[in-house]
Amino acid sequence: MATILQVPTRHPNVPLRRIFLDEYDRETQIRRGLYTTQRGENLAIPADNLDFPSVYKGQTMWVNSPSGGVHRPGVRFAAPGTQWQRRLLDWLRDNVHENIPHLYYQAVLGHDIHASAWGHLYAKHWHYQWTNPFNPEDCSEPLDPSMVSGLGFLENCGWLSGGKVTDAFVNVLVGALVDSAGTGQAAEFNDFNEHEVGTSSQAESNNDTALITTSAIALVAGTQVDDGGDPPTMTTVATITADATETWEEHGVFSTTTDSLMDRSLTGGQSVASSDQVQYTYTLTVNPEA
Repeated sequence: MATILQVPTRHPNVPLRRIFLDEYDRETQIRRGLYTTQRGENLAIPADNLDFPSVYKGQTMWVNSPSGGVHRPGVRFAAPGTQWQRRLLDWLRDNVHENIPHLYYQAVLGHDIHASAWGHLYAKHWHYQWTNPFNPEDCSEPLDPSMVSGLGFLENCGWLSGGKVTDAFVNVLVGALVDSAGTGQAAEFNDFNEHEVGTSSQAESNNDTALITTSAIALVAGTQVDDGGDPPTMTTVATITADATETWEEHGVFSTTTDSLMDRSLTGGQSVASSDQVQYTYTLTVNPEA
C-alpha cells in the first residue's frame, strides 16, 4: 500500500471565510426581522434562525468558543511550531557535547546555523453594521474609530499564514550590517511597518517584490513593538478599512522609506464590505540557534 506524504500547510483551511456579510445580505436580514437596534442603528444578525445562531446561509458558519470568541470553522488561533528541538539541542550542547548542534545542522541542512527567523500573520475582522449571532446585544466599536463611526461585529480570524520572507528583505538585512552611515539600508531595516492588502491568491514566492493585485487602498502605518521574549519577537499591527466589497487574499508588510516588501502572505480570503475593518498582526521571531 502506497504511503501518502502529509505536507504541512502554511495556511489553515477555513473555506467559509469567503462568504460575504455585505450590504445586500444585511438588508435581506433586516427585511426578515433578523436584526437588533443599538444606538439608533439596525444591526443585522448573521444567522438563519435565532434558535440556531451557528447556521447562516444554510451552513454551520459560526463557532463561539470561550477562548477564541466568534469565528468560522477551521480557524487556528496559534501558529504551528514547537520549541522542543531548540530546547533539546540546548540541553545536549550543555550536558553531553558542545558539538552536537553543529553535527545536527550539518546532517539536516548541510551547514551550521547561527540564527533563524520566521514570520506569522494573524487577523481580526470587524463587520460594519452586523452583530454577534450568539448574543445580538453584543456589538463592538470600530477597530480604528478614526476611519469609521458606528457599531459592528468582531470576528476572530486567528492565525492566517506562516509563509516566506522575501529576497528583498534578506538583502536589506545584510545591507544594514554594512551601512556605516545608518541612513540607507540600516534605516530601512528599522522601518518595516506598513501594511497593504490585495486580491490575488497567487502562491507566495521569495521573489515577490509587491502584492500581485493591490486593492488600491493606501499603505497603512502600523504600531511596531519589540515584544522581547525567548526567542525575541517584533510585532507590527495595522487596521485597514475596506472601501469596496471584495475579497482580500494577500497581505504585505513593507518598509515606509522605500516600500520594499518584507513578507507577502496569503490570508485565506477575508471577504469584506465597504467600511469593514481588518486588523492584521504580523510577528517576526528571530531565534539564536544552539
